[in-house]
Formats: sequence, structure tokens, C-alpha cells
Amino acid sequence: MRVNVLAVIVSAVILMGCTITRSPQLYPNNDIARTTGPLTATIVGHGTLNGTATMPMPDGEILNGRYSIAMGGSTGFGSLYGSVYGTDGNATGSAFASNMSFSNSGQGMLDMIGPKGTTAHCEFLNNNLTGHGNGACQISNGAIYRMQY
Repeated sequence: MRVNVLAVIVSAVILMGCTITRSPQLYPNNDIARTTGPLTATIVGHGTLNGTATMPMPDGEILNGRYSIAMGGSTGFGSLYGSVYGTDGNATGSAFASNMSFSNSGQGMLDMIGPKGTTAHCEFLNNNLTGHGNGACQISNGAIYRMQY
């Protein structure tokens, strides 16, 4: 059985509790989002493939929430991401393996809510080695954004 030593070391560091802050940029992907314009969020990773998120809205409302990343894949992921990046408006896939492996990517979900009731749901693909990724976010008013970090 081959094990990528670098992947094992990086995975161990990720799981030990490093705190990392990123600032995802959200770019409008539909007419509703274009009227609001680009948004910037802040995510703080707690080293265990999960963390907190904050995003100020143009009207002053601040959305707060959490994200988590499923290392190597998850279920229930892809409809929002596929609507932005897929060719037919959805994305699907499946895989299996019989040996131990460490994935370099993970599927993540992020949910936030503000005191006025505004919500945001995001789906993203994260490179677990670099901590960068891309995804899609939908705000409760119907605005859809492409996300990059």
C-alpha cells in the first residue's frame, strides 16, 4: 500500500489545530446579485476542516455561520455548485476505493444567517493542501455568486 507522505504530514498539521483566516471573494452570477455587487466574506479555519464565517451585507446586516469540509467527498453536495459551474445546471459523481488514501480535495458547505433573517448557503471545493478553492453561494433573496479564495 502506497501512502503519500506529504499528504499524511499536511493532514496531521490540519488536524492539530492551526487557525487560518481566508477572505473569499463572491462575484455576481445572476441579475439579482449584480444589483448588490461583489461581496467579501471572512472564514476562520480551526484546523479540523471546519470553522466560522462572517459576511457583511451592503445594508449593514452581518451574516454569521459555520462551514465544514468533507475530506474526499460528501453526500448532498453539488446542486448549487453545479448550477454555477456545471454545463447542464447540476453536477453528480461517485467513486469508491479499496485501499487507504488521503484526498487533496474536499467538498465543503457553509451556512450563515443574519439578525434580519437574511441567509446564505454556499457549496465549495477546497484544496486541502493549499487551503484555496472555489464555489457558489446563494443568498435568500435569490442572488447567486461565484466564490473564490
